[in-house]
Amino acid sequence: MNKVAKYSAFFVTLIMSGSPSVLVAQSSMLQAIRPAGAPVSSAPYSPGILAGGTLYVSGQGSLDAEGKHPADFPDQVRQALHNVRNTLKAAGMDFGNITWLNIYLVSSSDIDAMDKVYWGEIGPDPPARTVLVVAALPNQERIEINCIAVKDRRTRHSIWPTGWPRGRRADPPAVQAGDVVYLSAQSGRDPVTGEEPGTFPEEMRQALDHVQTIMAAAGLSMKNVLWVNPYMSVSGQYDAMGNVYRTFFEFGNTPGRGTIQVMALPHQEHIVFSCIAGTDLAKRRAVRPRNMPPSATASPGILYGNTLYLSAKDGFIPGQGIVTQDFDLQLRQSMRNLLDGLEEVNMSFSDVVFSTVYLRQMQDYGRMNALYRTFFSGTLPARTTLQQNEDFGAEDAEQISFIAVKTGSH
Repeated sequence: MNKVAKYSAFFVTLIMSGSPSVLVAQSSMLQAIRPAGAPVSSAPYSPGILAGGTLYVSGQGSLDAEGKHPADFPDQVRQALHNVRNTLKAAGMDFGNITWLNIYLVSSSDIDAMDKVYWGEIGPDPPARTVLVVAALPNQERIEINCIAVKDRRTRHSIWPTGWPRGRRADPPAVQAGDVVYLSAQSGRDPVTGEEPGTFPEEMRQALDHVQTIMAAAGLSMKNVLWVNPYMSVSGQYDAMGNVYRTFFEFGNTPGRGTIQVMALPHQEHIVFSCIAGTDLAKRRAVRPRNMPPSATASPGILYGNTLYLSAKDGFIPGQGIVTQDFDLQLRQSMRNLLDGLEEVNMSFSDVVFSTVYLRQMQDYGRMNALYRTFFSGTLPARTTLQQNEDFGAEDAEQISFIAVKTGSH
Protein backbone atom coordinates (compact mmCIF):
# COMPACT_ATOMS: atom_id res chain seq x y z
CA MET A 1 0.00 0.00 0.00
CA ASN A 2 1.46 3.39 -0.98
CA LYS A 3 1.63 6.33 1.43
CA VAL A 4 -1.42 8.16 0.05
CA ALA A 5 -3.57 5.02 0.05
CA LYS A 6 -2.40 4.11 3.55
CA TYR A 7 -3.31 7.49 4.95
CA SER A 8 -6.53 7.66 2.92
CA ALA A 9 -7.70 4.64 4.86
CA PHE A 10 -6.53 6.27 8.08
CA PHE A 11 -8.42 9.49 7.38
CA VAL A 12 -11.66 7.67 6.50
CA THR A 13 -11.49 5.70 9.76
CA LEU A 14 -10.66 8.86 11.73
CA ILE A 15 -13.50 10.93 10.34
CA MET A 16 -16.08 8.17 10.47
CA SER A 17 -15.26 7.60 14.12
CA GLY A 18 -15.64 11.32 14.84
CA SER A 19 -18.77 11.95 12.77
CA PRO A 20 -21.46 11.58 15.47
CA SER A 21 -20.23 14.72 17.24
CA VAL A 22 -20.50 16.65 13.97
CA LEU A 23 -24.24 16.27 13.52
CA VAL A 24 -25.40 18.33 16.49
CA ALA A 25 -28.25 20.81 16.08
CA GLN A 26 -27.32 24.49 16.21
CA SER A 27 -28.24 26.04 19.56
CA SER A 28 -31.25 28.33 19.51
CA MET A 29 -29.09 30.85 21.40
CA LEU A 30 -27.15 31.46 18.18
CA GLN A 31 -29.38 33.32 15.75
CA ALA A 32 -28.77 33.31 12.00
CA ILE A 33 -29.20 36.74 10.41
CA ARG A 34 -30.51 36.67 6.84
CA PRO A 35 -31.41 40.17 5.62
CA ALA A 36 -34.31 40.58 3.22
CA GLY A 37 -33.18 41.33 -0.31
CA ALA A 38 -29.66 39.97 0.25
CA PRO A 39 -28.01 38.24 -2.72
CA VAL A 40 -28.88 34.55 -2.64
CA SER A 41 -25.97 32.15 -2.24
CA SER A 42 -25.89 28.36 -2.23
CA ALA A 43 -22.57 28.37 -0.36
CA PRO A 44 -22.69 26.87 3.16
CA TYR A 45 -22.63 29.93 5.42
CA SER A 46 -25.05 32.37 7.04
CA PRO A 47 -24.78 36.10 6.23
CA GLY A 48 -24.48 36.76 9.94
CA ILE A 49 -24.64 35.01 13.31
CA LEU A 50 -25.85 36.84 16.42
CA ALA A 51 -24.40 35.32 19.59
CA GLY A 52 -25.73 37.18 22.61
CA GLY A 53 -24.95 40.81 21.90
CA THR A 54 -22.20 40.16 19.32
CA LEU A 55 -22.80 39.86 15.59
CA TYR A 56 -20.39 38.00 13.30
CA VAL A 57 -20.81 39.01 9.64
CA SER A 58 -19.66 36.83 6.73
CA GLY A 59 -17.47 38.18 3.97
CA GLN A 60 -19.78 40.39 1.87
CA GLY A 61 -18.94 40.91 -1.78
CA SER A 62 -20.40 43.25 -4.37
CA LEU A 63 -23.23 41.11 -5.71
CA ASP A 64 -26.55 42.95 -5.64
CA ALA A 65 -29.96 41.37 -4.99
CA GLU A 66 -30.09 40.23 -8.63
CA GLY A 67 -26.72 38.52 -8.35
CA LYS A 68 -24.87 41.08 -10.48
CA HIS A 69 -21.68 43.06 -9.84
CA PRO A 70 -21.77 46.85 -10.40
CA ALA A 71 -19.74 47.81 -13.44
CA ASP A 72 -17.08 50.00 -11.83
CA PHE A 73 -14.99 49.33 -8.76
CA PRO A 74 -16.13 52.26 -6.55
CA ASP A 75 -19.72 51.07 -6.96
CA GLN A 76 -18.58 47.55 -6.08
CA VAL A 77 -17.15 48.92 -2.82
CA ARG A 78 -20.44 50.73 -2.12
CA GLN A 79 -22.40 47.55 -2.82
CA ALA A 80 -20.18 45.47 -0.54
CA LEU A 81 -20.64 48.04 2.24
CA HIS A 82 -24.39 48.08 1.50
CA ASN A 83 -24.48 44.30 1.90
CA VAL A 84 -22.64 44.57 5.23
CA ARG A 85 -25.06 47.27 6.35
CA ASN A 86 -28.10 45.16 5.38
CA THR A 87 -26.85 42.36 7.61
CA LEU A 88 -26.19 44.78 10.45
CA LYS A 89 -29.65 46.35 10.13
CA ALA A 90 -31.31 42.93 10.13
CA ALA A 91 -29.79 42.52 13.60
CA GLY A 92 -30.84 46.02 14.72
CA MET A 93 -27.39 47.56 14.16
CA ASP A 94 -25.53 49.91 11.83
CA PHE A 95 -21.95 50.89 10.94
CA GLY A 96 -21.47 52.55 14.33
CA ASN A 97 -21.87 49.15 16.01
CA ILE A 98 -18.90 47.59 14.17
CA THR A 99 -15.82 46.97 16.29
CA TRP A 100 -13.55 44.99 13.93
CA LEU A 101 -13.60 45.02 10.14
CA ASN A 102 -11.49 43.28 7.48
CA ILE A 103 -11.34 44.33 3.82
CA TYR A 104 -9.98 41.90 1.23
CA LEU A 105 -8.94 43.20 -2.21
CA VAL A 106 -7.40 41.39 -5.18
CA SER A 107 -5.34 44.34 -6.43
CA SER A 108 -3.11 46.86 -4.65
CA SER A 109 -4.15 49.42 -7.24
CA ASP A 110 -7.67 49.36 -5.77
CA ILE A 111 -6.64 50.45 -2.26
CA ASP A 112 -6.94 54.20 -2.83
CA ALA A 113 -10.31 53.90 -4.60
CA MET A 114 -11.60 51.64 -1.83
CA ASP A 115 -10.43 54.07 0.85
CA LYS A 116 -12.17 57.00 -0.83
CA VAL A 117 -15.51 55.19 -0.81
CA TYR A 118 -14.97 53.66 2.63
CA TRP A 119 -14.35 56.96 4.37
CA GLY A 120 -17.34 58.49 2.63
CA GLU A 121 -19.64 55.73 3.89
CA ILE A 122 -18.42 54.38 7.24
CA GLY A 123 -19.45 57.35 9.39
CA PRO A 124 -17.79 59.34 12.19
CA ASP A 125 -17.01 56.44 14.55
CA PRO A 126 -15.07 53.88 12.45
CA PRO A 127 -14.06 50.41 13.62
CA ALA A 128 -10.63 48.88 13.98
CA ARG A 129 -9.67 47.83 10.45
CA THR A 130 -7.35 45.57 8.47
CA VAL A 131 -6.86 45.81 4.69
CA LEU A 132 -5.30 42.89 2.81
CA VAL A 133 -4.51 42.19 -0.84
CA VAL A 134 -5.10 38.52 -1.63
CA ALA A 135 -4.84 36.37 -4.75
CA ALA A 136 -8.53 35.60 -5.33
CA LEU A 137 -12.01 35.81 -3.84
CA PRO A 138 -15.10 33.72 -4.64
CA ASN A 139 -17.34 34.63 -7.58
CA GLN A 140 -14.56 36.70 -9.18
CA GLU A 141 -15.06 39.40 -6.56
CA ARG A 142 -12.62 42.31 -6.38
CA ILE A 143 -13.59 43.08 -2.79
CA GLU A 144 -15.04 41.36 0.27
CA ILE A 145 -15.70 42.80 3.72
CA ASN A 146 -16.40 40.97 6.97
CA CYS A 147 -16.82 42.31 10.48
CA ILE A 148 -17.74 41.86 14.12
CA ALA A 149 -20.25 44.23 15.71
CA VAL A 150 -21.80 44.70 19.15
CA LYS A 151 -25.41 45.53 19.94
CA ASP A 152 -24.70 47.76 22.95
CA ARG A 153 -22.88 50.82 21.62
CA ARG A 154 -22.70 52.34 25.10
CA THR A 155 -19.72 50.08 25.86
CA ARG A 156 -17.92 50.88 22.60
CA HIS A 157 -15.06 53.40 22.42
CA SER A 158 -11.83 53.98 20.50
CA ILE A 159 -8.37 53.65 22.06
CA TRP A 160 -5.60 56.09 21.06
CA PRO A 161 -2.14 55.93 22.64
CA THR A 162 -0.83 59.32 23.73
CA GLY A 163 0.76 61.24 20.86
CA TRP A 164 -0.56 59.03 18.07
CA PRO A 165 -2.04 61.20 15.31
CA ARG A 166 -5.78 61.32 14.81
CA GLY A 167 -7.67 62.41 11.76
CA ARG A 168 -11.00 62.27 9.98
CA ARG A 169 -9.70 59.38 7.85
CA ALA A 170 -7.61 57.54 10.40
CA ASP A 171 -8.38 54.03 11.60
CA PRO A 172 -8.51 53.96 15.41
CA PRO A 173 -5.63 51.85 16.76
CA ALA A 174 -8.20 49.84 18.70
CA VAL A 175 -11.87 49.74 19.61
CA GLN A 176 -13.02 48.41 22.96
CA ALA A 177 -16.52 47.03 23.47
CA GLY A 178 -17.26 45.78 26.96
CA ASP A 179 -14.28 43.68 28.02
CA VAL A 180 -13.04 42.87 24.50
CA VAL A 181 -10.50 45.02 22.62
CA TYR A 182 -10.20 44.82 18.82
CA LEU A 183 -7.00 46.15 17.20
CA SER A 184 -6.50 47.57 13.74
CA ALA A 185 -3.63 45.96 11.81
CA GLN A 186 -0.36 47.27 13.26
CA SER A 187 2.68 47.63 11.03
CA GLY A 188 6.28 48.58 11.75
CA ARG A 189 5.77 52.10 10.40
CA ASP A 190 6.21 54.76 13.09
CA PRO A 191 2.71 56.23 13.64
CA VAL A 192 4.12 59.72 14.28
CA THR A 193 6.98 60.09 11.78
CA GLY A 194 5.92 57.50 9.19
CA GLU A 195 9.44 56.06 9.13
CA GLU A 196 9.98 52.37 8.39
CA PRO A 197 12.56 50.14 10.15
CA GLY A 198 15.48 49.03 8.01
CA THR A 199 15.18 45.25 8.35
CA PHE A 200 12.38 42.70 8.47
CA PRO A 201 13.09 41.62 12.09
CA GLU A 202 13.13 45.27 13.14
CA GLU A 203 9.85 45.83 11.30
CA MET A 204 8.27 42.88 13.13
CA ARG A 205 9.53 44.01 16.51
CA GLN A 206 8.31 47.55 15.94
CA ALA A 207 4.87 46.30 14.87
CA LEU A 208 4.59 44.20 18.03
CA ASP A 209 5.84 47.16 20.06
CA HIS A 210 2.88 49.08 18.63
CA VAL A 211 0.51 46.31 19.73
CA GLN A 212 2.09 46.53 23.19
CA THR A 213 1.66 50.32 23.24
CA ILE A 214 -2.04 50.01 22.40
CA MET A 215 -2.45 47.37 25.09
CA ALA A 216 -0.86 49.72 27.61
CA ALA A 217 -3.17 52.56 26.51
CA ALA A 218 -6.08 50.27 27.37
CA GLY A 219 -4.51 49.45 30.75
CA LEU A 220 -3.53 45.96 29.55
CA SER A 221 -0.45 43.91 28.71
CA MET A 222 0.42 41.33 26.06
CA LYS A 223 -0.94 38.65 28.43
CA ASN A 224 -4.42 39.95 27.56
CA VAL A 225 -4.10 39.15 23.85
CA LEU A 226 -6.43 36.32 22.80
CA TRP A 227 -6.01 35.99 19.05
CA VAL A 228 -3.40 37.27 16.58
CA ASN A 229 -3.33 37.20 12.79
CA PRO A 230 0.16 38.01 11.49
CA TYR A 231 -0.17 38.84 7.78
CA MET A 232 3.05 38.85 5.74
CA SER A 233 3.58 40.02 2.18
CA VAL A 234 6.96 38.25 1.89
CA SER A 235 7.80 34.57 1.76
CA GLY A 236 10.37 32.52 3.65
CA GLN A 237 10.12 34.57 6.85
CA TYR A 238 8.03 32.32 9.12
CA ASP A 239 10.99 31.32 11.29
CA ALA A 240 12.29 34.89 11.48
CA MET A 241 8.84 36.09 12.49
CA GLY A 242 8.53 33.35 15.12
CA ASN A 243 11.91 34.18 16.66
CA VAL A 244 10.79 37.75 17.33
CA TYR A 245 7.16 36.92 18.10
CA ARG A 246 7.96 34.43 20.87
CA THR A 247 9.76 37.10 22.91
CA PHE A 248 6.49 39.00 23.42
CA PHE A 249 4.50 36.13 24.95
CA GLU A 250 4.67 33.53 27.71
CA PHE A 251 5.58 30.00 26.59
CA GLY A 252 2.52 27.73 26.52
CA ASN A 253 0.17 30.65 27.11
CA THR A 254 0.52 32.37 23.75
CA PRO A 255 -2.58 33.67 21.91
CA GLY A 256 -4.37 31.69 19.25
CA ARG A 257 -2.84 32.53 15.87
CA GLY A 258 -3.22 32.27 12.13
CA THR A 259 -0.09 33.29 10.19
CA ILE A 260 -1.01 34.07 6.60
CA GLN A 261 1.13 35.13 3.66
CA VAL A 262 -0.84 37.49 1.43
CA MET A 263 -0.08 39.13 -1.90
CA ALA A 264 0.44 42.66 -0.56
CA LEU A 265 -0.26 45.06 2.29
CA PRO A 266 -1.06 48.80 2.24
CA HIS A 267 1.92 51.19 2.06
CA GLN A 268 4.11 48.29 0.84
CA GLU A 269 4.34 46.92 4.38
CA HIS A 270 5.96 43.52 4.86
CA ILE A 271 4.05 42.44 7.98
CA VAL A 272 1.11 43.58 10.10
CA PHE A 273 -0.51 42.14 13.23
CA SER A 274 -4.28 42.15 13.71
CA CYS A 275 -5.40 41.21 17.24
CA ILE A 276 -8.27 40.67 19.65
CA ALA A 277 -7.70 41.00 23.41
CA GLY A 278 -9.72 40.57 26.61
CA THR A 279 -9.47 42.82 29.63
CA ASP A 280 -10.20 40.18 32.31
CA LEU A 281 -7.33 37.71 32.70
CA ALA A 282 -9.47 35.59 35.03
CA LYS A 283 -11.64 34.74 31.98
CA ARG A 284 -8.71 33.80 29.74
CA ARG A 285 -7.55 30.19 29.39
CA ALA A 286 -5.19 28.59 26.89
CA VAL A 287 -6.78 25.52 25.31
CA ARG A 288 -4.49 22.70 24.28
CA PRO A 289 -5.70 19.24 23.22
CA ARG A 290 -3.52 16.45 24.61
CA ASN A 291 -2.13 15.59 21.17
CA MET A 292 -0.73 19.11 20.67
CA PRO A 293 2.37 20.06 22.73
CA PRO A 294 2.79 23.58 24.19
CA SER A 295 4.34 26.12 21.84
CA ALA A 296 6.32 29.34 22.15
CA THR A 297 4.46 30.89 19.22
CA ALA A 298 0.79 29.81 19.34
CA SER A 299 -1.77 28.09 21.51
CA PRO A 300 -4.27 25.86 19.66
CA GLY A 301 -6.92 28.16 21.08
CA ILE A 302 -7.83 30.64 23.78
CA LEU A 303 -11.12 30.45 25.67
CA TYR A 304 -12.25 33.85 26.92
CA GLY A 305 -15.42 33.56 28.97
CA ASN A 306 -17.77 31.69 26.64
CA THR A 307 -15.90 32.56 23.41
CA LEU A 308 -13.23 30.30 21.91
CA TYR A 309 -10.65 31.72 19.48
CA LEU A 310 -9.10 28.80 17.59
CA SER A 311 -5.80 29.06 15.74
CA ALA A 312 -5.86 28.36 12.01
CA LYS A 313 -5.45 24.64 11.37
CA ASP A 314 -4.42 22.80 8.23
CA GLY A 315 -4.51 19.11 7.41
CA PHE A 316 -1.60 17.99 9.58
CA ILE A 317 -1.64 14.86 11.70
CA PRO A 318 -0.19 15.73 15.12
CA GLY A 319 3.33 14.34 15.33
CA GLN A 320 3.48 13.49 11.61
CA GLY A 321 2.67 16.64 9.67
CA ILE A 322 0.84 16.66 6.33
CA VAL A 323 0.95 13.16 4.89
CA THR A 324 -1.28 13.44 1.82
CA GLN A 325 -1.88 15.96 -0.97
CA ASP A 326 -5.50 14.83 -1.40
CA PHE A 327 -7.65 17.95 -0.88
CA ASP A 328 -10.63 16.20 0.70
CA LEU A 329 -8.46 14.32 3.17
CA GLN A 330 -6.58 17.46 4.17
CA LEU A 331 -9.86 19.31 4.73
CA ARG A 332 -11.24 16.46 6.83
CA GLN A 333 -8.11 16.46 8.97
CA SER A 334 -8.24 20.26 9.37
CA MET A 335 -11.78 19.95 10.65
CA ARG A 336 -10.73 17.10 12.94
CA ASN A 337 -7.94 19.28 14.36
CA LEU A 338 -10.42 22.12 14.95
CA LEU A 339 -12.87 19.70 16.54
CA ASP A 340 -10.14 18.60 18.97
CA GLY A 341 -9.94 22.19 20.20
CA LEU A 342 -13.72 22.56 20.39
CA GLU A 343 -14.16 19.32 22.31
CA GLU A 344 -11.45 20.29 24.78
CA VAL A 345 -13.88 22.91 26.14
CA ASN A 346 -17.06 20.88 25.62
CA MET A 347 -18.03 22.51 22.32
CA SER A 348 -18.83 21.13 18.88
CA PHE A 349 -19.22 22.45 15.33
CA SER A 350 -22.69 23.65 16.33
CA ASP A 351 -21.04 26.37 18.44
CA VAL A 352 -18.96 27.88 15.59
CA VAL A 353 -20.04 31.42 14.73
CA PHE A 354 -17.22 32.78 12.53
CA SER A 355 -15.03 30.84 10.11
CA THR A 356 -12.23 31.89 7.77
CA VAL A 357 -11.18 29.46 5.04
CA TYR A 358 -7.83 30.06 3.30
CA LEU A 359 -7.47 28.12 0.04
CA ARG A 360 -4.27 27.39 -1.84
CA GLN A 361 -6.27 27.64 -5.07
CA MET A 362 -9.71 29.20 -5.54
CA GLN A 363 -10.51 26.46 -8.05
CA ASP A 364 -11.11 24.24 -4.99
CA TYR A 365 -13.92 26.52 -3.75
CA GLY A 366 -16.79 24.31 -4.94
CA ARG A 367 -15.10 21.15 -3.72
CA MET A 368 -14.48 22.75 -0.34
CA ASN A 369 -18.10 23.87 -0.04
CA ALA A 370 -19.46 20.41 -0.78
CA LEU A 371 -17.39 18.79 1.99
CA TYR A 372 -17.42 21.71 4.46
CA ARG A 373 -21.23 21.72 4.68
CA THR A 374 -21.29 18.10 5.85
CA PHE A 375 -19.71 19.07 9.17
CA PHE A 376 -22.64 21.30 10.15
CA SER A 377 -26.35 20.76 10.60
CA GLY A 378 -29.01 23.40 11.02
CA THR A 379 -27.70 26.96 11.11
CA LEU A 380 -24.34 27.49 9.42
CA PRO A 381 -21.69 29.86 10.83
CA ALA A 382 -20.70 33.13 9.20
CA ARG A 383 -17.73 32.57 6.87
CA THR A 384 -15.14 34.27 4.68
CA THR A 385 -13.20 32.38 2.00
CA LEU A 386 -10.15 33.60 0.13
CA GLN A 387 -7.05 32.45 -1.73
CA GLN A 388 -4.32 34.26 0.16
CA ASN A 389 -1.42 34.05 -2.33
CA GLU A 390 -0.12 32.27 -5.42
CA ASP A 391 2.14 29.74 -3.73
CA PHE A 392 0.66 26.78 -5.59
CA GLY A 393 3.45 24.54 -4.34
CA ALA A 394 2.45 24.99 -0.69
CA GLU A 395 2.05 21.72 1.17
CA ASP A 396 -1.24 22.70 2.79
CA ALA A 397 -4.21 22.91 0.42
CA GLU A 398 -6.25 24.92 2.93
CA GLN A 399 -6.28 26.40 6.41
CA ILE A 400 -9.30 27.22 8.57
CA SER A 401 -9.74 29.30 11.72
CA PHE A 402 -12.82 29.46 13.96
CA ILE A 403 -14.46 31.61 16.58
CA ALA A 404 -17.01 29.63 18.61
CA VAL A 405 -19.39 30.63 21.38
CA LYS A 406 -20.42 28.23 24.13
CA THR A 407 -24.13 28.40 24.85
CA GLY A 408 -26.27 27.25 27.74
CA SER A 409 -27.15 24.08 25.83
CA HIS A 410 -23.97 22.31 27.04
